[in-house]
Amino acid sequence: MSKVSRFGIYAKGTIVALVMGIPAVASFVVTWRITSNTLTAVIVSIVVYFIAMGFAFKIAKRLAKE
Repeated sequence: MSKVSRFGIYAKGTIVALVMGIPAVASFVVTWRITSNTLTAVIVSIVVYFIAMGFAFKIAKRLAKE
């Protein structure tokens, strides 16, 4: 089994965090700007966050194999 570098762990973790975080924040900002309703923006961003978690899980599995 090969040794995993600390940089590799940080890089892969950052990629997964960005895949989860950026869509949720972007959907919150866009929805809030369009509707001017914070509650609606939060609900939309939560839905997008859970969808992004599904994609992040698949990406994390692929990155773990490398």
